[in-house]
Amino acid sequence: MRTPAAVAAVLAVTGAALTWAPAASATTACAPHPLGTAGRYAEFVEKDSVRHSDSEGAVAVGGDATFGSPEQRSGFSVGSRLTSADLAALPGGHSLVVGGTLYANQVVLDKGTGVAGKVVDRSTQGAGFGVDGDKVKEGPSPVDFGKEFTALRALSTGWAGVTPNGTVAGSGDGLFLTGTDRRLNVFAVAAADLEKARAITLKVPAGASTLVNVLGAAYDMNASGTYGVYYQGASGAPVIDDYDLPGDELRQIRAGLLWNFPQARSVKKNHTSWPGTILAPNATVEMGGKGVGPGHVNGSVIAEKLLTVPGAETHQMNFSGCLPKPATPGPVVTPEQPKPTETPVPTASTPTGTAAPKPSSPATSAPAPSESSSGAAPAPAPSSTPEGDLATTGSSLGPGAMGVAGAAVLVGGGFLAFAKLRKRAS
Repeated sequence: MRTPAAVAAVLAVTGAALTWAPAASATTACAPHPLGTAGRYAEFVEKDSVRHSDSEGAVAVGGDATFGSPEQRSGFSVGSRLTSADLAALPGGHSLVVGGTLYANQVVLDKGTGVAGKVVDRSTQGAGFGVDGDKVKEGPSPVDFGKEFTALRALSTGWAGVTPNGTVAGSGDGLFLTGTDRRLNVFAVAAADLEKARAITLKVPAGASTLVNVLGAAYDMNASGTYGVYYQGASGAPVIDDYDLPGDELRQIRAGLLWNFPQARSVKKNHTSWPGTILAPNATVEMGGKGVGPGHVNGSVIAEKLLTVPGAETHQMNFSGCLPKPATPGPVVTPEQPKPTETPVPTASTPTGTAAPKPSSPATSAPAPSESSSGAAPAPAPSSTPEGDLATTGSSLGPGAMGVAGAAVLVGGGFLAFAKLRKRAS
């Protein structure tokens, strides 16, 4: 885990010249708000973004943004959970920033205002709207995306050189990340090992910051059908990530969790809820896809590009931990193979704290997922926002449920988003 990789591998990803330096230590003094401007947004994208459904937080896109689709009968809402303090801290006070063209169908700004280089109404004439309430004006971006992503790539590469102090262990189709430092826990895991895991369990002290460096050119959460990301708190019982978590301990762990993908060009999520912030400054991040389901991120997404299907949401749970800021990026740490462990893998029984399943509409009902090779069936996927903001369909679907019903689910999810947006606009 402490063997440096070739600098050439880093150069191939970052395109920047790096200087050899000793790997930073996890005990290095860490700085609060390490993500800078990007840390204030639920979605911070350098280039283009294609979105449906909603983001509870602020959204910034450096290129073109295609929000909502008249063909899929979907819309997109922004900022429902932003506070007045959140808005005041955003560049220009805008909850939505688009550097290029905003192609809009049923776009609603719940809180704040927006600015875009150009706004194009893509709604069907007489049957909808582009942007509700004319809240997005045309004008220059208050965010310098080039400057911000240059800094983010340097941070991402620098954090990949921090010496791990946590252990990565495997048992069957489960992966266990365990750290004991009450301040900062650092893990290094190969993307290929992470995507083999059907259940990922994180055990760290409440209040600590957690940095998970995922090394590799691509990560696909649906490669093995990952069915849950779990926390193992002081009680010892694994709790699956969900919008609502039982107790402040688990919420603190999630708030201080950052997944760093310094080398990835592609990061794909499946239907499973994902806790913490995703930092993938060189990657196209996809939240769901054909036959996969949408999934949610209970945190922020920072990416080169962002693509999602109807039903995928990002939630206002921005990173609040602190991480070291290496002055000079050093060599990327090479992860070791996960150590064998006999720790039980979380099973299909509904974990403590998971919100009760919502009633399914006919379009979202589906057969139970099939069992894995180890005999453990996928756990029920977590719920969406408690109030069902915009699209709630698809959040309870796994790969086994996405066959014949897949098209109906996406249409159904888009229809719900469309219906709610129409209601808000009336």
